[in-house]
Parts: sequence; C-alpha cells; structure tokens
Amino acid sequence: MFSVYRLAYVWIVLSLFVFAAAAVSEDERTPAKTSWRTWAPYRPNLYFGLRLPVPDSLLMGLMWARGDDEDSIRRSLRDTCEQDEGMAGYGWTKYDVRTGGSQLIHDRELHLDLQTDFVKSPDGHAWAVRVSGNPKDDTPGTIKTMIAFHLAQERLNIDQGKKLKCKEAPEALNADQSAYITCEGEYPGLDQLEFWASGRATNKLVGKPVVRQASVPEDQIWKAKSAFVDHITSTRGVNSNDRPGNMQFLQMTFEGPFQVDFIYKPKGLPPVSPDINTVLSASKSQFSERLRNVFPVSTAFEGEAYVKFTASLLSNLLGGLGYFYGDSKVDNSSSPEYAEVDMDFWKGAEQAMSRAKVATTSPTQLLSFTPSRPFFPRGFLWDEGFHLLPVMEWDLDLAVSVIHSWLKLMDDDGWISREQILGPEARSKVPEKFQVQYPHYANPPTLSLLLPVILSKVTKASPYFGHPSEYITPSDNTTDLPSLDKLFPLFDRHYEWFRRTQAGNFSTQYPRPANVAGWEGYRWRGRTPTHTLTSGLDDYPRANPPHPGELHLDALAWVGASAKSLLQLAQHLGLESAVVKYSKHLEEIKRNLDVLHWDAQSAAYCDATVSSSGHYERVCHLGYISLMPFLLGLMEPDHPRLPAVLNLLSDPDKLWSPHGLRSLSLADELYGKDENYWRGAVWMNMNVLAVQQLHALSMADGPEKSRAAKLGAKLRRNVVQTVYDSWATTGFVWEQYSDKTGEGKGSRAFTGWTACIVLLTSLKFADFEAEKGGQGAAATPIKLGVIPTIVLLLAILILILALIILVLAITLHTQQVTEIWDHVNILYRRATGREQVTYEEIIDMDDWNHRSHID
Repeated sequence: MFSVYRLAYVWIVLSLFVFAAAAVSEDERTPAKTSWRTWAPYRPNLYFGLRLPVPDSLLMGLMWARGDDEDSIRRSLRDTCEQDEGMAGYGWTKYDVRTGGSQLIHDRELHLDLQTDFVKSPDGHAWAVRVSGNPKDDTPGTIKTMIAFHLAQERLNIDQGKKLKCKEAPEALNADQSAYITCEGEYPGLDQLEFWASGRATNKLVGKPVVRQASVPEDQIWKAKSAFVDHITSTRGVNSNDRPGNMQFLQMTFEGPFQVDFIYKPKGLPPVSPDINTVLSASKSQFSERLRNVFPVSTAFEGEAYVKFTASLLSNLLGGLGYFYGDSKVDNSSSPEYAEVDMDFWKGAEQAMSRAKVATTSPTQLLSFTPSRPFFPRGFLWDEGFHLLPVMEWDLDLAVSVIHSWLKLMDDDGWISREQILGPEARSKVPEKFQVQYPHYANPPTLSLLLPVILSKVTKASPYFGHPSEYITPSDNTTDLPSLDKLFPLFDRHYEWFRRTQAGNFSTQYPRPANVAGWEGYRWRGRTPTHTLTSGLDDYPRANPPHPGELHLDALAWVGASAKSLLQLAQHLGLESAVVKYSKHLEEIKRNLDVLHWDAQSAAYCDATVSSSGHYERVCHLGYISLMPFLLGLMEPDHPRLPAVLNLLSDPDKLWSPHGLRSLSLADELYGKDENYWRGAVWMNMNVLAVQQLHALSMADGPEKSRAAKLGAKLRRNVVQTVYDSWATTGFVWEQYSDKTGEGKGSRAFTGWTACIVLLTSLKFADFEAEKGGQGAAATPIKLGVIPTIVLLLAILILILALIILVLAITLHTQQVTEIWDHVNILYRRATGREQVTYEEIIDMDDWNHRSHID
C-alpha cells in the first residue's frame, strides 16, 4: 500500500514540475507587468549611453581611448557614434528594450574589441553594464586602454534635491573582484541611489582609479567628451570632490585585456544580480527563443549566420530607441509666400524664410527610434512608420507607446514637425539651414500604415508572438482596445491637416481632366527645382520648373493609404459618419489615381503639371513614385492597370536589379545624375513594401497571383541577400545600396528602416516554394515552438497517469493521500515562484508621476 502512495507522489511531483517547465518554455505568456520603461540606452548617439525617459535625468555614458598618456587620450577619445572613426563595425548583437543585451565594438584604429553587456532587473530600476576589452591579435605591443564612465546631473543648480558623490575605493570585494570607485546620492524621482565600478582581480590597472568632477553650462551638459578633455588638460588637479559640479568622470586605465562592471541600484535594494553572467545568459536565451518565434529565418536563408544577421538587424533597430527632450526652432510667420501660389514660388518662399523671425518653442519630449546612430540620431516622421512595422511584431506595447509619443507632438491644427530636432544636442548633428521647421511642410504619413496592423493584433485576426501585451487579452473572444479609440481622433486630425495644407488647386485657374472625382489631388509644399524634401524622396526628379498647378502622385497615394487605414478603424469602432467620409474619400482617390496620374503612353502612373502652353500634362520619371498606388495597397487584384505596373517593376532595363528595385529607372535621363540620392539606388523600405504587396497579391484570387508569387520570392531573396552580403563584408547595415554591385552607400549603421527586411524572411509565397540559393519562400514557420509543445504533451500524459494512480490510492487511504497532496502543492508553489509573484502596472511615459516630475 505504501508503494502505491509513493508512486502517486512521484508521478504528481513529476507532472507538476514538467508543467512548470512548459510554462517557462512558453516564455512569459502570463508575466507580471513591470515598469520596463525605466533605465535603458536611450542615448543612441553615444556608443553606450544611458538615461531615464524623463526630462531631467542622470545622463550616463561610456568613453574610452588609448591610455598611453594624456595626449593619446585627447587624440583618440571615443564617446559619440561617428561616421568615420576607425571602426570596423559596431552594434548590438542581441538587445531587447525590456531586458538589455550585448553590443560589440570593433575599434580598428585602437586595435581593440570592446563589448558592453547591459542587464537590468525585472522592474527596470536596477541595472549593470559589464565592459570587456580585448586587444586584437594584430596588436603592436602592449595596449593600454583608458575607460571613463561619465555621469551628468541635468538642472543640478536649479533643483537642490540632487546630490551625487563619488570617491575612489580600491579594496577587494572578494577573491575575484576588486572595487574601484563608489558613488552614492539622491535624485528626485529616484530617491537614494548607489553606483559603483569594480573589476576582476586579474585586471592590470595602470595607476589608481580616478574621480574627476567638472561644472559645465546646462546647455552643454551633453558634451561629455569636450568637458573631459578640458579637465585633463587643465592645471587644477585631478580630484575636485569638494567643489560642486554637474559632471563626474570615473576614470581607470588598463593594460591588456580587462573587464569592469558598472552597477547601479536604489539604496536598500539588491543589485540586478549577484552574478551578471547568469542574468545575461538568461536574457540572451530568451531573446533567441523569441526571435525564432517572431522572425523565423526561412529555408531560403539557412545557416547560423543568417540567424545572427536577423538578430543584429532587430537588435540595432531596438537599440536605436532614444528619448529626446528640448526646444525646437519653428517658423510660425505664416508668410503669404508659403502658400506657393505664384510662378517661381520657391524663390519667394526662400526670401520669406530669410527674413522670418524664427521662434524657439517650449521644450517637448519624444520617444522615437532613429534611422542611424552616427548620422541621424533623432526622430523622423516618415521613417518612424517603417521602424515600427517590425517593432509591432516584437513588442506591441512599446510600439504603441512610441506612436502615442509622436501624436502628442501634434498641434491643434494637426501638424507634426517632420524632423524632431529637440535641444542643442540634437541640433549639433544638423546643418543650421535645416534646423527650422515649417508648419506648412508635410511628410509621408507612414504612421497610418500601422493602424491595420494594430487592429489585426488586438482583434486576433493575425497572430502575435511578441512580448505579452496589455492590448491583447488571453481570451479568444475578448480584446482590450484602450488605445484605438484614443488614436483615432489624433490620426483623423493629422489626416485632415494633410489634406488641407497639401491640397492641389482644383479651381478653374488650371486645367484638369474632365472626369476627375471631387478635389482629391495633392502636391508637396516646399518644392525647389532640384528637391522635394518633404516627400521623403528628396532629389527624385519631378516637373521642372515647379508649377503651382502641379499634382504629385505619391502625395495622393499617401492620402489614399491613410483613408484606407482610418476607414478600417472607423468600421471597427462603429463610427458611422467617419465610415461614410473615408469611404467617399477612398473611392475618389482610387478613381483619381487613374484619371489624374495614369499615362497611357508610358503605361505608368506619373506626376502631373501644367505645361508652358497651359495644358495639363503628365511628367513621367519612372521609379518608386510610379509604383506608389501598388506599394500602398490601393490596387485590387483585378485592377486593369496592375499588369502594366508589374511589367515596370520586373523590367531589368528599368526598375528590376539583382539587388532590389531601383529608385529610378535605368532608362531615365536623370538616372545616377547630380546628387544621385533617389536616382537609381536601392532603398530597402520601398522594397519591403513591394515584397509585402507581392505576397498579398499571391495570396489573393486574381489573374496575377502566380506571377506575383514568383516576383515576390525573387525580390525577397535579392534584397535580403544584398543587405546580408554587405553586412558580412563591412560590419554595417547601410542607408541605400548600389543597384549594380550591391555595395552599401550613404550613411552607415543605418539600422532604421533597412532593418525592416526582418519582416520578409518568414513569408511564404503560395505558388513558388523556396529553393536553396534563393528563388523562393520558406515553408510555413512553426510559431509555437517544437520543444514547448512536446513538453506540454508529455506533461498532459504524465498528469493523466498520475490521476489514475491517485484514484486508486484514494480508495485505499484518503487521509494519507490528502497529506501527500498538500506537500506536493507546497513544492509546486515554490518551484513555480507563485508565492513571490507581485504585479506592477506598466507605466506610461507621461503618467510616471510617482517616479519622476513630468508635468
């Protein structure tokens, strides 16, 4: 009889532990909500920079240099990401905003490989960064490396509640670790804090660790590099802890390889972990598992190298997230020349700009992803929609937070500045003539592309495998839509602003086709003969000279894409009047794309203008603009113009290249000419749209179904392989790529919209299966994960057997079985941590009142 009880006990314990393992393998399906919007590398313009997402924060960052002498330090000091600084590649290998990650920096000029491993506690309030340096094998002699971790206190002289004191503390922590420097203090919203630097005992320190302190003007507090250089070259001595200062530098120099930890925590609470390696290993493992589920690499791209490539793309996109706070320069003069109604209007606008009084706005804040850490470390409106497409698959809550942050910048009129240059630090990267923003300038409203994706996730019309979201409930029948009804009126206001300010002239002043529908036609304000910067396509050729009666195809297509997205959301929310409005707009836009912009002679969509003789005519520079009705989903599978559009797309003498679709036709007279920015190069954001639309077409019934599958699979292979090959060769992802060689061009470390190609690897093209070497698409990915499924099935089987044995045991001795069950229940709660789980609401950036002083 005893053996029966023992057998029941063993089976039950085993089953419960297997269930616990299955729950862990499912990767936080029902986690405690935490305030993960706390410390993170929200300073992407630095190689490694930390801050809180609040206006006044502790600003932290890492600098390093050759440590032979002060002159070597001054000449080789690294702090901000730069285009040309002797780097053979740098970036995050695995990074998640919620947990942290690892970054590799290959400093070719200093013969040093540097690694930063950042981890934070589940609540985000404690963190640690491990900095490891290894001289390269080709190192000439012994390398000395100076490390300086800088801390800056914003608005220190205004808020006397801010205190930070650092001092040297050379003492052994244990047999393996030595303390270098310790800091303690207090900061509003953070209370008391502790911070220290320690290194492994095998480090070879050159001299002693040093604390330097400096005072700089508030508008220069971000200039850590120049402040440090000024300090080491001054004659005031090294230590100045008795004098007040708003910057601290924790400096140490090592010979050969080294490893140093910088650890931060609120006073009285434990650090992120007694063993950083354990936390880091767990973080990397969770990242890899989620990456396989969210962005599986297809059979067309087999091999561990492609997995690392996908991880790098996503990690560097996420690692480009920045928090920005500061004032802006805006021209609110509303000069009549800005209406651009006269001939040669760009000349009058330029004169008005030269005499306008530029206003400096009140500070605003923005949480935004950045196109390029060294070259474009700020928010761009039309880039952000592309950035958020993969982010929504990975972390829906993070994506919605970023959308909210952008929309909160909107003024009462509906205008959002297309380029967010907030404060002096952001302005330092922008030529002065481009710093001023104009309330009549628009940008492609790419954020509207996100609404159908959000809607599909929260209604479970499409699967979501990212971080557990507060917007998606566990039930199959219920959804929580707290943001959609709030987002709708903001998107609607911006939509109406765009239609009003970018409207084309449909008065009798200029000729228009007789069968045009309504007044749905638009043109970008801010044109010059050589540029249309507001369109996002910069030097893409348009009518020359510009004309106040011209109409731009892509502007109309973007309004159509917005109307289509808002129509879907209005239908879901049951907003009848909005449904009527958007239905009418969308119908007229689709009609006018053909009436206003289809050119029968070129068999393509084109811009339109008014000729010198006063006639309506189309201006056809075939390229991305010609594809916009298709790229933005405004052509049905049976659209009569669709075959011609696909002919243009697939023509190797025009747009098709081995490395993706060219921005401008190879046959165009302006191909590759002048600035040559959007005049032939391959841009990945537009190619991602093309592959996605070809995939959608291949999944729908229509005459072009099979053709779309073949084109989509080939194009997907071409663009992924092009970016991968350049990344493997140069260590960087690039802004654009040569249509002839596939060479990366423009800004390097451009892991903004170029990273969107992670959306392509798991697509399946129904009529064109994948082939190695890449002609097609992958097999359908198993999103749930094979191991968790097997473990779960095993757990169910074990539990069934345990229950059978338990029933037999109960018939023999109920009391003993009850005691056994109580004991097992205790073991289970301890094993799964159920006795220690606490819940904390996710804190919105603008509602974090109890931990910051945001108004």
